[in-house]
Amino acid sequence: MVSLTGIAMTAVLCDLWAERIPNAVIAAGLAMGMIYQLFEEGPLGLILFLGGALLPLLLLGGLYFFRMLGAGDIKLLCVAGGFFGPAGVFVCLMRSLFAAGVLSLLILYRHHELGERLGYFLRYVSDYAKSGQWRPYLDGVKENARFCFSVPVLIGILLSF
Repeated sequence: MVSLTGIAMTAVLCDLWAERIPNAVIAAGLAMGMIYQLFEEGPLGLILFLGGALLPLLLLGGLYFFRMLGAGDIKLLCVAGGFFGPAGVFVCLMRSLFAAGVLSLLILYRHHELGERLGYFLRYVSDYAKSGQWRPYLDGVKENARFCFSVPVLIGILLSF
């Protein structure tokens, strides 16, 4: 699992520095995950790899659609799923979401913006429910409202070993 940690750390550094995770990092991680699963589980490993790599895409596709989560973050979770398999990536995803919630609350509290952000979220949901028209979630919000989700994904990965 050293290779998964290395891929995740590389992804976080790229995300923090360039605000994107290069597809080459994702491709390398997926290849390593498939090799790992085949080495550990034999032919069954391919099924575990595919199930684990596809589950985050299925579960988080809606968040990407509303631009609440970036494609790179989902792809990084797909890499984790390639290593962990479906059950393991589900646990990793839950831990990542919990870490994201805690980090978000700490950031919002520190910047005294908790009420403002909750109000924005409720207005967003209300606008969507009334109009049926979607717009990217972070349209028109301050730059400091953006959150690098790859950091909680790394935390979730580390907590899942």
